Amino acid sequence: MTKRNLLGTIMILCAVMSVSAQGNIHVQGEGGAFSQDRLALLKNGEGGGLGNNPAMMDLYNDMRMKFGRMGEEVNLTLDDINGTIYLNENFTLGTLYEDGVAFKKLYLRYDAYNDEVELKESVDSDVVRAMVQHPRYSCSMNGNEYLYIEYLNEDGESKEGYLSPLVSGGDYILLVKNSKVFKEGKPAKTSLDNSFPHRFLDETEYYVSKNGKSPVFMKTRKSDVLSVFAEKHQKAIKSYMKDKRPNVKDAGDLINLFAYANTL
Repeated sequence: MTKRNLLGTIMILCAVMSVSAQGNIHVQGEGGAFSQDRLALLKNGEGGGLGNNPAMMDLYNDMRMKFGRMGEEVNLTLDDINGTIYLNENFTLGTLYEDGVAFKKLYLRYDAYNDEVELKESVDSDVVRAMVQHPRYSCSMNGNEYLYIEYLNEDGESKEGYLSPLVSGGDYILLVKNSKVFKEGKPAKTSLDNSFPHRFLDETEYYVSKNGKSPVFMKTRKSDVLSVFAEKHQKAIKSYMKDKRPNVKDAGDLINLFAYANTL
């Protein structure tokens, strides 16, 4: 690939996000939470506060509606929200792929609330970009791959987003989707009650692709896990489960189970 083509690919792949001190939505080390100044920008739109990430407005609107029902003024600071929207707040060196072929190393992190990959040319750069969400493009960071693919969620609805393969190379491909969900705080009603802060919580979902088909949501109950395998394999899988007693909510045990299934 020539230098000219490579630069052209980068321009297609990346959409520039606003990163000025007034307009940036994601500031490294702030964990995706919101300062009063940044919330003010979101309210009035000054300084390009949304960058190219309208999903952040969805988050803000969602919190504002919830707080409004609680009769609270929306005036969040970083201390008001526990946790982070990122799996790892730090940018780490990763690899970008086009049609499965590696073509560029950049510093990456995954925004698990907005299902978005952020990237920078260097770890010290102030310019943050967002990877275009398209099946042609994928990436790897921190030992995990992120594939932008179509899948069926728990409700049977067709969605597109980033899934990370845990087991591949056989009839059964096991994938995981790590998300962040916002949970509103709960003030203590009495001195005997416990209060809970506004927070971002981890959510883990598993998906299975069989014989190259689109991944389908898998419930983490033994009967549901067993049902994803072909009938001709279920007797052997039952024997494996009886012998190994895997915890089907544990990623490591699921990986071992699916690796075994691919030997059948």
